[in-house]
Amino acid sequence: KKSSGKQWYQRRVRGHLVADSSWDGYEEIPTYITTAYSTLFNEAIQEMREKYDISPTHMFLQTGVGSFAAGGIAYALSANMEPVPRFICVEPCDAACILENIEENTDGTKLCRGATESVMAGLNCGTPAKTAWPLLRDCCSAFLTLGDGWPIAAVRELHEQKIVAGESGCAGYAALIAARQNENLRQDLQLSDQAVILLINTEGATDAVLYNQIIGKQTT
Repeated sequence: KKSSGKQWYQRRVRGHLVADSSWDGYEEIPTYITTAYSTLFNEAIQEMREKYDISPTHMFLQTGVGSFAAGGIAYALSANMEPVPRFICVEPCDAACILENIEENTDGTKLCRGATESVMAGLNCGTPAKTAWPLLRDCCSAFLTLGDGWPIAAVRELHEQKIVAGESGCAGYAALIAARQNENLRQDLQLSDQAVILLINTEGATDAVLYNQIIGKQTT
């Protein structure tokens, strides 16, 4: 059953909650987690600068409740990058809580309309994290939603390149595939031949059965 993080917590948790979703009264731990996510972007961007003397012009950010994306945005803004990268929020069509709250100009607490049953299980989130919402609302250049066919294609393409990526982890790459095939979308995102795109694969084959089905591998 679709629910907000707070509703899930109230129904099930009988102990200490450590989660990156947040709401009124549960904000301190999610803020720490978002800060920890920013470490990934720190390491990636520093390596880009030191080894290749480049910085990203675009960051494609897979977005569930938004804390991972907020960590990336927060680091990029703190790093005083010039120009500031374009932040692209990527969600499942079936769980587009960020886009729908943007479109309806809400306070970020509206539950999404979708059933949250996308193949991108880690992004099947009903409401934005309170601590992430302001950064996503104010800093993202675009909000993309993807049907399941795009991450499935991304998993297969990355597998062919010897990269193991789960359906949620490759969402940014899936959005890039979509842009690669759509000239209007490329223009909207200002993706030129000189664009430097940062993608972070946030999971491996977390669902081994599904992963093997996608890549066509027989299981025993």
